[in-house]
Amino acid sequence: MGDSTVVARGFADAPRTAVGALLLLILISGCGTGAGSGGSGGGRVSAAAPSRSAEQSPPVEVRRDRGPVLRRFPQLGKITGVEWASAPLGSGSSRVPGPTDFRLSGVATLAEADVRRLQAEYHWVPGQASPAVLEVIAPKVPAGTSWQMSEGFTSAVTGDVYTATFRLDPATGVMVFDAVNPTVVDGA
Repeated sequence: MGDSTVVARGFADAPRTAVGALLLLILISGCGTGAGSGGSGGGRVSAAAPSRSAEQSPPVEVRRDRGPVLRRFPQLGKITGVEWASAPLGSGSSRVPGPTDFRLSGVATLAEADVRRLQAEYHWVPGQASPAVLEVIAPKVPAGTSWQMSEGFTSAVTGDVYTATFRLDPATGVMVFDAVNPTVVDGA
């Protein structure tokens, strides 16, 4: 092969090289139009504009139906009243494949017989003063209570598959719960 073959081959690659350089130039020029760049401002994001995840996140509502709570926590027994909420953890973006983690918090009033049953079946110890729950549930948590917790009860409910906290006030029969990804119990 002579020098003319090498030169001809170099010219044949020129269109591919030009296309690659053009794509690189387009990518680089698109990076300078965000907020704080020296661009014309056409691509700036307003501070007042809501984020995409904020637009897509539904508001968290307090619910009072017992079924979803009892299907996840049948060990509570008979619930005479409940207020609960569920919220996605993280952005909850549909752009990311896979399931979204969620948090379930609530305040349930148990039947007196079930409070006695839980106290007899599990060892309860003094718990923290104020259980951690979702922001919309916090005002529903009664003040001035003597919260108790039980590792045995928590383990029985969760099956050590997900994380949760349960706080019981035996005097009022109030159980506060907070769980991440609680599963529905078969047959509940």
